Amino acid sequence: MMGPVCWSLTLPLLLGAAQEELPAGWVKHAPANGRYSAMMPTKPTETKKKITTATAQLDAVVAVAEGRLESYFVVSYTDYPLKELKADSIDKRLDQGAKAAAENARGKIRSEKPIKLDGHPGREVVIEKDGEVIAKMRLYLVERRLYQVMVLGSATIFAAKEKDVGVFLDSFRLNK
Repeated sequence: MMGPVCWSLTLPLLLGAAQEELPAGWVKHAPANGRYSAMMPTKPTETKKKITTATAQLDAVVAVAEGRLESYFVVSYTDYPLKELKADSIDKRLDQGAKAAAENARGKIRSEKPIKLDGHPGREVVIEKDGEVIAKMRLYLVERRLYQVMVLGSATIFAAKEKDVGVFLDSFRLNK
């Protein structure tokens, strides 16, 4: 029989309290071809871009939602040709994604650590400019698709008391 201490430790997990409550007005974004879902502060605008690399022409799909405190919440994905994704190139792709994001934000990588999502390799990256955090992102390589889940903004949105960044990054899920 479970005692009161045991119930107090397990009840929040049973009730799903491990996931933070969503801020008011947030919407679920789950594009049909994206094979993902994420909670965003507003309905995002989705665009497609052509990216030319040394070895291929790639299509990127980018969803951007405006948030509070002059912030932007972004999910993008790009499919790579199978021939470019050898086992030894996974880290290289993730490194390139992090480096390109820092360059596009005109900042530099402050920290980077390996992560996983449903067993798929990834990176969590913090980008700074002039000593202040301007972006937090997670990259995941899922088969031949590179996902970039990112928040861009001023240091205010990344302050410890602000929860929007964590809620967004933690809400990203792969569709089964």
